[in-house]
Parts: sequence; structure tokens; C-alpha cells
Amino acid sequence: MPAERMPRKAHARDPGSLLTRQIAELAGSQSHVSVQRERPWASITFAGTRYCLTIDLEGETNPEEWQKLAELLPDHEFAIPGHFVADILVTEQSEKRMGVEALLIFDPVQPPRSH
Repeated sequence: MPAERMPRKAHARDPGSLLTRQIAELAGSQSHVSVQRERPWASITFAGTRYCLTIDLEGETNPEEWQKLAELLPDHEFAIPGHFVADILVTEQSEKRMGVEALLIFDPVQPPRSH
């Protein structure tokens, strides 16, 4: 199985797990957020991880709330110690599923806290 498709073990302080949990809180109790793939990302000055996620709705869909979530995500301030969300986009949206790509960058000013 290619590395980017291997299931990942979630840890409470893992940046991807924190991002997933915070998106799930925004999406509400009738949603399920999962990481489809993640891969390292780097530029000449920054390093981080790119995540591809899906948000699946279970149960009834409120189209207005679903659209509000899609509009909220790109500007939402996520709290991920030692990282910041440099970019987040909704890449697909249907009645019951939303595709999201997020780029988390290691924060050079606020390093992650040790356990």
C-alpha cells in the first residue's frame, strides 16, 4: 500500500488529529471527518503537512448550514499548538460529502509543547 494511503494512528496531540477534531466540532454531531491522505510539504522557508480530508454527513442535511460550513472553513482560526493552518480549501461539495485540503505549517515562533 502506498505510504500516503496507509491508515494513520491518531494521537490526541497529533496536528492532524487536532485539525480533524476541530473540523468535526464545526461540522456538528451528525458529521464524520476523516483523513484520506497526508503527505509532507516543504518550501524553501517552511515545512509542514498537507492533509486531504472528507466530511461526511449522516442523517438529514440542512443545505444552508452545510454552505455556511464551506464558507467558514477557509477563514477559521484553528488552535493547533506548534502549527498554523496556512491554507484550507473546500475542493468538492455535494449534499452529503465535502472534500477539504489543508496545509499545516510548523510554527517557527511557537514550537510544539512537550508532553
